[in-house]
Amino acid sequence: MKEVKQIGDNSKGKAKTAVPGKRSSHDTRMITVPFPWLYASIVLFLTVPLFMFFLGYLRLSVGIPLTLIFAGIFFYCVSDCLNDPDGLKLSGEDNVIKIPLSYLIGFAVTAIAITYVTGVGEYITTIQDHPYRRAILRDLINYEWPVIYNYSTQTNQEVIEIFGIASGERAFSYYFIYWLPAALAGKMFGFEAGNLVHFLWNSLGVFLLLTAISVVIKRFTAWVPFTFVFFSGLDVLPNIVYFLAPYESWYWLEGWVPRLAYISNFRELASVYNQVIPCFLILTVLLLSKNTRSMGLTAGILFCYSPWAVFGILPIVGVVLFGKKQRAGKISKTVMNALSPSNIASALLLLSVFGSYYMSNSKAVDHKGFVWEFYDDPKIFLPCYLCFIAVEVLPFVILLYKRHKADPVFWASFIALLIIPLYQITGMNDFCMRGSMPGLFFFCICLSGLIADTMDEKNTPKTKKGWLKSAAVMLTVILMMFPALFNLFVIFGSEVKRWPNNKEDIGSFGNINKAEYAEVIQDQFFAEGFETSFFYRYFAKK
Repeated sequence: MKEVKQIGDNSKGKAKTAVPGKRSSHDTRMITVPFPWLYASIVLFLTVPLFMFFLGYLRLSVGIPLTLIFAGIFFYCVSDCLNDPDGLKLSGEDNVIKIPLSYLIGFAVTAIAITYVTGVGEYITTIQDHPYRRAILRDLINYEWPVIYNYSTQTNQEVIEIFGIASGERAFSYYFIYWLPAALAGKMFGFEAGNLVHFLWNSLGVFLLLTAISVVIKRFTAWVPFTFVFFSGLDVLPNIVYFLAPYESWYWLEGWVPRLAYISNFRELASVYNQVIPCFLILTVLLLSKNTRSMGLTAGILFCYSPWAVFGILPIVGVVLFGKKQRAGKISKTVMNALSPSNIASALLLLSVFGSYYMSNSKAVDHKGFVWEFYDDPKIFLPCYLCFIAVEVLPFVILLYKRHKADPVFWASFIALLIIPLYQITGMNDFCMRGSMPGLFFFCICLSGLIADTMDEKNTPKTKKGWLKSAAVMLTVILMMFPALFNLFVIFGSEVKRWPNNKEDIGSFGNINKAEYAEVIQDQFFAEGFETSFFYRYFAKK
């Protein structure tokens, strides 16, 4: 497939048709997609599980009004997506995206391949967390909603001893709505059907992502899926240091300093796809939005999928809400856009419902505080932090600075990634790993455009400075591939060696197969005393 470039500046309302370069006849067919179709597809992908939660998990007196309210906000959001900050309809040339058919097909195949290799559906060896993911889907299928467990169903004596209780009820507590389309299919047609729907649903999310990234950078190129899969910090460097001189504070491949870890795209896709796919889609929607009147829904819905990622996206939302691109002719209009009824209603309702749901399990956030407080010697934190930023963030800031220094989202992402490592929530520091997802993905999007430009034969450098810049880009690309390549080696090596798959190590949270998972499940997935919590008293089905 030859690369196809989109030209034009969205912010100025100029033509943005895709202009093909030199390519063979089989690449000449272009598919015209109205911008609202892509926009609506992404927002619908994000809101369908939300509607299922309202109607399936909440009492009807709460769920039906919320469904009607958010359906209205959804239709308003889509109908308003082509209006500028002043409310004026953008020109007709801004309404369409021209996509080469070869890229639509290529992105679809790539999305399925990514979903398969990263283990969604557990059709291949998985690398982390999938016993939990599979148990979540099974329990959402087999139990009534809301899911309530009784300790008496546990048959593993070791598990019972760890729990220290053999009777009583606990509610399922997790950010789980990503599984709801598959769970509904599973309730109707069985677990395997639900698992297949889960696989296809995730593939659809990846497909929408690859398409949206291409629209953001105004270029259809194979470098988009390449960068999407292989984007990472330069973790290979500390791994080489550890190989040559092992040190005690080593944790794991991407956790090479105590308490701090920014995770590669591939690892995120292979472990917490339920958080990362929605988070990435939400960021692309923010970058594609032509006004701010519905960002309470399109950004606020991230709280339903990944509460920790919200902290990373808040600075980005702030600069988008009041940045130059989204600024109306009058300051008062800009403020009214940010404080639109759609934004206020979305934010307040989502925070009320999901905030009360998450708070029903306070144990999940017991482990929290400033990161240096968890170091044996707090003085070691500063050099660890500086090394961490130098490896995980600065290479991309340096590479992208010239192209994006005028973009406030670039600076918001950078500042967020500097601040997030200073605080810890949960033993593994999920706040750091998930809060960094929006900022890192913005760098990923920008880097895909930079790599495409660098590899474009028309941009072959003709000066020493140009060659050095290209060499720096390509060296960064080579080095950042290490985590994904390592994990791919583990996955395919395990398949070749036919090592046992751990996908059924848990089975169900209601009857855990292996006791080694029991403590984590009790802390992170069980809500004790849920009956008296606000959510279960006023919102949840009885």
